[in-house]
Amino acid sequence: MTSRVLSGAALMLATMGVTPAMAADFYLFNNSPSGTVKLTVNGAGSINAFQTGWFDSNGTHYNAWTNYFTGSLTSSGSTTEYRSFFSFFPTGPVTSASLTIGNALADGYGNATARPLELTLYDVTSSFVGLQQYNGATGIFDDLGSGIVLGKMTVNGAATGYTIDLNQAGVDAINAAYYGAGPFTVGARLTASAVPEPAAWALLIGGFGLMGGALRVRRRRTTVRYA
Repeated sequence: MTSRVLSGAALMLATMGVTPAMAADFYLFNNSPSGTVKLTVNGAGSINAFQTGWFDSNGTHYNAWTNYFTGSLTSSGSTTEYRSFFSFFPTGPVTSASLTIGNALADGYGNATARPLELTLYDVTSSFVGLQQYNGATGIFDDLGSGIVLGKMTVNGAATGYTIDLNQAGVDAINAAYYGAGPFTVGARLTASAVPEPAAWALLIGGFGLMGGALRVRRRRTTVRYA
């Protein structure tokens, strides 16, 4: 019976269309010298990124800046999101791969939300030339955080680096780049887990009360019969 109550509560939240509360600042940031961002393929080989960078939600990008920056910052009441990209030239076909992102800076991690963060990797359809554009490329910003998911991980705190295993779609994308003689580029987006608004919690608690009352009524109406 308990499982039915919990299932009902989950359905209630889903049908309410709960939206997350306004998030505080959270981010991952690091300079990206050679070897900081790399692919580990087939459990052994390593490929360094030849290009790294970021775009923000206003389309801002500086091609000369090779650091990565992903997350969300609020200033003067306005929130700006940042998404990163990492490009590699595959050296052969792969059957497994993982992406390691170095994060050795003392201030390379921040999370004022008190909630777990999720780092998600996406396929990137923007061209190599397009990723070198300057300001105004909001379409590229969208591309770095949408489309096919290639892998994801939960970020619970600061670390010297984060390693994300790529799924089969990620492996296929690397092989497609290798056989197509082009670079493999992955986009990175950092999000904070959603928290229901106070009104949503009130409705949820009220829903538990209603379901509990219904269960009590059903128990009282149950009739025991003997053959």
